[in-house]
Amino acid sequence: MPEETPKEQPTQEEPEAAAGDKPKEKVSFPWLMFFVAVFFDLIGLIPIVNIFSEIFAGLAFGFWQKIYAPKTDPVLTFIVAKIADAIFLGMLPSNIAIVVFAYIKKKLEEKKEALLKLSQTRLGKYAANKFSGQPA
Repeated sequence: MPEETPKEQPTQEEPEAAAGDKPKEKVSFPWLMFFVAVFFDLIGLIPIVNIFSEIFAGLAFGFWQKIYAPKTDPVLTFIVAKIADAIFLGMLPSNIAIVVFAYIKKKLEEKKEALLKLSQTRLGKYAANKFSGQPA
């Protein structure tokens, strides 16, 4: 009669990560869109071509911004950038400003999520109570 070897018990050395606890990548600067913005800002210096290029740039950056930083409002960002562009007679690189603004907004959202996660810990709750003046 063959001997049965005992089956190995599953070890719990590495706990399974929950679906929401995936490690997030750091936010990197969108260099490709930055260079596209530089291209559109340079084309915008040509008098008649700038009308068509600004419309196309608005659509392209609006779609990109909705994918890259979903919590931003691309229409409002575009309107503010173009008003500033009109005030400075087109010398302000407004498309570059849209890309930089989306990056800053996404970076701040990442920091906000990290601080929110930290505030849920025991030490974070203690610190919040300590600074708000409430008893622990």
